[in-house]
Amino acid sequence: MANRRPIKRLTEGKNKAKVLTPAELKKLLHALALTRNPKLNRLIVWLLFGAGLRITEVACIRIQDVLWPSGNLVTDVRIPAKYCKGNKAGHVFFYARQLQQALEAYLTVRIQKKLRTTNSPEYRGLDPFSPLILSENRQGYSLKLKKRRDKHGEIREYWAADTLQELVTNWGKKFGITGFSSHSGRRTLATRLSRKGVSEEMLQTLLRHEDPDTIYDYVDLDTKFVRDVLERMYKQSNE
Repeated sequence: MANRRPIKRLTEGKNKAKVLTPAELKKLLHALALTRNPKLNRLIVWLLFGAGLRITEVACIRIQDVLWPSGNLVTDVRIPAKYCKGNKAGHVFFYARQLQQALEAYLTVRIQKKLRTTNSPEYRGLDPFSPLILSENRQGYSLKLKKRRDKHGEIREYWAADTLQELVTNWGKKFGITGFSSHSGRRTLATRLSRKGVSEEMLQTLLRHEDPDTIYDYVDLDTKFVRDVLERMYKQSNE
């Protein structure tokens, strides 16, 4: 018999970013439609919820990462190591229809407003080296070098997009979604995929986790589903 990994205890955790219900995500998107930059904000949401990007990766990805020179969308996006946590490159998948639609809508705005455009027909006339997500001043969001201690006690340096993260986190406060943060996208994506039956190994690949146990910190246990199964099971045994 093949060896199996020990089952890790599932805990809710007080400081975990909120996993949004479909209704809460719909509420967020509806509220963002009324903001100053609705197409930009909608794209940020779908980069987090549809592709599982980290907020710093959202700030760092470039036009050349999401478009081919022909102008077609890249659906299997390679995230360069310099953008990633742990300085390790990875792949994310722009397969979600809502993400593709949000990306197309925002790129159209950039072209119409001539935001970081060139005279070349490649990349739809957009500067391929410019950040995908532009701030109010038509520049990318700034990054701040920080340090953290990893699980082995070693100090690691990493870049954080504090300004963009604050912007996204404030959406939760403004629109009444308690516990919402920029990390809610990855946790919501992981939880929904897990409940659809996606394996732990696949989730580890999609979220680009080095440690296979990290996925347990991302998936919320569906207690209602467990309760309903147990109730049905024991009801049948008593009949």
